[in-house]
Amino acid sequence: MEYGKFFGVSLGPGEPGLITLKALNALQGVDCIFTVVSRQSSRSVSGAIIDALDGITAERVELVFAMRDNSADKAARVAENAELILEKLKSGCSCAFATIGDALTYSTYGYILSVICKQIPELEIETIPGVNSWSALSAKVNRVLVKDRDELSIIPSFAEEDPLSVIKKTDGTTVLLKTYNTRDKLIAALNDANCEFLYGSNLGMDNEYISDNSEEILLRGKEYLSMLIVKNKK
Repeated sequence: MEYGKFFGVSLGPGEPGLITLKALNALQGVDCIFTVVSRQSSRSVSGAIIDALDGITAERVELVFAMRDNSADKAARVAENAELILEKLKSGCSCAFATIGDALTYSTYGYILSVICKQIPELEIETIPGVNSWSALSAKVNRVLVKDRDELSIIPSFAEEDPLSVIKKTDGTTVLLKTYNTRDKLIAALNDANCEFLYGSNLGMDNEYISDNSEEILLRGKEYLSMLIVKNKK
């Protein structure tokens, strides 16, 4: 059996102009593109980015993932979506799984990749890296992320937790990702600790928001694609 080639394509944080030429070439050349939408959203961010690109002729398939549900539900959804991709690959179609950010950094692609590798170990796979959201946020305000011997820590912060212990130990910068459930609590703690921070949400999109003003940020509702960059002032 001759399988189609599988691409993991990173789309960057949300701005179509931050997609690499290699990623664009892959998307323009494949037979089928899979994008992601969560159960909690009616809009696929990755799909919207691809809509803004020229020369895309591939069949488009939107996959629903259980982003915040229990682990059993997540695993079942991953298996179901991987099977849809495998069916296309087994038919000889080249396929791309397009995802925001970097495909191998906190991405649903990582779960899909594991299943597909187990099912077809000999499959030809190419993963194309992308611009990370924290790099994009720093660039938006021309703020140095780290320099010299500064440390950089990346922490997923969607669950109730206390990242201050990590921030206080870091001589540099801490990036708190996915702050949709914890943002307000985190900002209160950061203010108390006299930490310098920058908040960003929906980077590169029409509803992009960037601020270091606590009062303004706390007036906003929950934002799924959100993050905080924190500088330790020790």
